[in-house]
Amino acid sequence: MKESDKPINPEEWNCEKVEEDSFYGLHNHLLSEVSLSSQVLLKNHHIYSNLVENKNKISNQESSGRCWIFAGLNIIRNKFISEENLKPDFEFSQNYLFFWDKFERINYYTHLYEELYKNNESINDRLMQHLLNDPLGDGGQWQMLVNLIEKYGLVPKSIFPETKHSSNSAGINKVLTSKLRDYCREIRKNKFNRDKALKEVYSLLVKFLGKPPSKFTWEYLDRNQKYTKKKNLTPEDFMKLTKLDIGKYVSLVNDPREEYNYNYGVKYLNNIVEGKEVKYLNIKMDKMKELVKKSIDNNEPVWFGSDVGKFLHAKSNIMDKDVFDMEGYLGINFQLDKRERIVYGDSLMTHAMAITGYNVDDFGNINRWEIENSWGTSAMNEGYYSMSDDWMSEFVYQVIINIDYLDEQNKNDWANDIIKRHPPWDPMGALAN
Repeated sequence: MKESDKPINPEEWNCEKVEEDSFYGLHNHLLSEVSLSSQVLLKNHHIYSNLVENKNKISNQESSGRCWIFAGLNIIRNKFISEENLKPDFEFSQNYLFFWDKFERINYYTHLYEELYKNNESINDRLMQHLLNDPLGDGGQWQMLVNLIEKYGLVPKSIFPETKHSSNSAGINKVLTSKLRDYCREIRKNKFNRDKALKEVYSLLVKFLGKPPSKFTWEYLDRNQKYTKKKNLTPEDFMKLTKLDIGKYVSLVNDPREEYNYNYGVKYLNNIVEGKEVKYLNIKMDKMKELVKKSIDNNEPVWFGSDVGKFLHAKSNIMDKDVFDMEGYLGINFQLDKRERIVYGDSLMTHAMAITGYNVDDFGNINRWEIENSWGTSAMNEGYYSMSDDWMSEFVYQVIINIDYLDEQNKNDWANDIIKRHPPWDPMGALAN
């Protein structure tokens, strides 16, 4: 028998004896329960010194991955609610943008598959297999939201409400993904008919999500119970009511793998053929926080992307890297820093939310941020979350900021046409999956 074939005998390792009795609790409880720090819960109470005005009632994306749409519409509706004197539960239709995102993505990917086929890209190559693996996931990026709004406008949720399949998207995604793979097969057999395919996709989407309106009448009661009716609105008309120049907002990331003050992107990360490319300006974390604070001080919530699953205590709606003392409890330590977590696959963007406030401690430093999530109101604080400043440093990767708040150097950096593009499977594209 080879040495490597022998069964392992832990007694030969001369390890410290593990007191098994002390870990019986772990056998019957989640690690997050037994390693929970009560002190961290106390320091992250939901009180803040600086908040945006007229906070929204929390929305709910249900069992779908539409966080990027919800977070984007949440920061738009905050100002709209204030200007139109609406009730805090007003929402734009997330289902409307979801419908057109699915439609446009199939158009985008079939164009891409045609291009790669003409360039003799093998169906078995890593690129094609990646693009076929999960092309129609619910995720997305800020620029993809901008592309949709600029092309299709906005409608109130009361006009185009949720359906069972918009709130539970797994079924529709399976059907559409299988159809998209059919179309890829047809492309490679030179049998693809785009008009026929897009009509088929539109028909399927109507069956799952409803028929999106081209004109509608919007009736509502404002905050003072005053009745208003606005007739013959198009989605483009309704978008103009927001008075928002959505093209003024720029995407900033903190990616310590790369050089700062340069633009980056991810190849083939888009949803509309003629849509603007998704790009990011990479900046240092201190600068990012400074710009977020400036936005909040100007009453503008901030869309952001983060790794929400890290050190999240769901029952208390708290994100803090010390909320679970796993290292102390288990007698281990985690050594990866932010850059290394990205490189080694330990962290990436998984969820988009909105920052709506912050708290300043006795020394003038921000110690926590208020977060508007889109997971409903059933949890603590009516669905708003508390994010510690340390957690933000480690697990927030992207924010969207009004370009007016950038200094001249960063404005010039953003305007630079030179973009370094990562491969499609890069972690910086993960939020769009």
